[in-house]
Amino acid sequence: MSARYITLAEMVIDKIEAKQFTVGQRMPSIRRFAKLYEISITTALNCYNRLEDQGWLQVKPQSGYFVTHPFGKQAQPQFPHFTACLSQPIKSQQLDSGLDSPFYVSHLAPQLLPQEILTKCARQGQIKASKLFHLYPDHQGLPVLRQNLAKHFSEQYFHLDSETLVITNGCIDAIKTAIEVTTSEGDAIAVSSPCFNGLLALLANMKRMVIEIPCYQSQLDLVQLEVHLKNKSVKACLLSANHINPQGISLSVKQKRKIAELAGYYQIPVIEDDIYLELNHTNTPSLPIKHWDKSGWILWCGSISKSISPSYRLGWCEPGRFFEDYLQYRGVQYLGVNLVVQCCINEFIYSGQYFKHLKRTKLALSQNTRAYHALLSKNLPSNTRISIPKGGLVIWLQVANLNSIKLLEEAKKQDIYFRAGNEFSTLNLYNDCLRINIGWSISNNNEADEPSKQRYQQLVKLCQLISSC
Repeated sequence: MSARYITLAEMVIDKIEAKQFTVGQRMPSIRRFAKLYEISITTALNCYNRLEDQGWLQVKPQSGYFVTHPFGKQAQPQFPHFTACLSQPIKSQQLDSGLDSPFYVSHLAPQLLPQEILTKCARQGQIKASKLFHLYPDHQGLPVLRQNLAKHFSEQYFHLDSETLVITNGCIDAIKTAIEVTTSEGDAIAVSSPCFNGLLALLANMKRMVIEIPCYQSQLDLVQLEVHLKNKSVKACLLSANHINPQGISLSVKQKRKIAELAGYYQIPVIEDDIYLELNHTNTPSLPIKHWDKSGWILWCGSISKSISPSYRLGWCEPGRFFEDYLQYRGVQYLGVNLVVQCCINEFIYSGQYFKHLKRTKLALSQNTRAYHALLSKNLPSNTRISIPKGGLVIWLQVANLNSIKLLEEAKKQDIYFRAGNEFSTLNLYNDCLRINIGWSISNNNEADEPSKQRYQQLVKLCQLISSC
């Protein structure tokens, strides 16, 4: 027998589909719903959370829950099947003129950043850091920051020990150190395909080879991955599992658990890039591969670059069995991380403001996802495939016969920028794809602010360019 909240959720869905509840209609408050159906507040909340996770309800701040509808039946991107083989990453070219474009770089809009609160935290942090101005920062990171980060993740996601956490200058920096302590120049590293272009550029700079493992709809080809682990043709893996950039998808719990088991069984390190962990669009928290790590072969890396701001350059790594080597490398190469920044972020987390910020941000991103998906579905050709991210900051598009490189050249003439699909592979793949950032709001509503309207029109123009290609 299903739990009471599941039965009630199914009842609400039936009423929506029967048009007894209409899209846009305000639902009863949690308390009112509980009273109507003679259930506890907890059961009512679980029911609404389930409906929100499935896309049937949407929360609006200070307004309540409103009826919506799951994403349409737009086809999702297809990913090629190929045999994983050794290849060499090439340094990608950064389009400096497009860095301020809302669709190009994966980041939050300034309007979503808690600038005033962060400024206050920075002042408080600077006062506390002033007592340590004459010292180099602790190589491992400010102890109280590590403690509060560990507490935050342990309460929200999975158990994390502050004693084995190392603070870094952002996620890429954490990953770079993990690569240094687990591999050498010329070694091959397994990555999922498509793979975030920033990681491919990092591997190119570090003179590492790659073996791209096909990734389909929420499924990494673990059969091919295991072949390379068994043959020792890779020295390490560099993988993401949550809200993967560029697809916007997440691996299943079964896959995450299996990757952790494979790493332990074959004793090959897996460097986990988990920078989007906290940007899930639903009430169901994601878990990293690290959660299932029983033997210390997972080096878990994260950062506040996507959840707060990239300008602070603060991240971390839980390097498992590589802790001593990792910390020694950090001590020799970096001499610690900016103390003022550490103190500022610690204040932000300790005060509870980080948790509140995440709650607001996830809601905004969920609303953005729906707005982008609706606009793209309406304005793009019928053969377009659009990903449905449940977290993160990007949407992945696939249009049959599209040349995304030529499209980008045309779009740049109208000051529109995005990431072309070929940037996410060392192979000749994904030329019919492109990635768009969804961290900025878009709207054609008369009440919307002018920048949101302009971004809406920019995206409509991009759709027109795609249609004309």
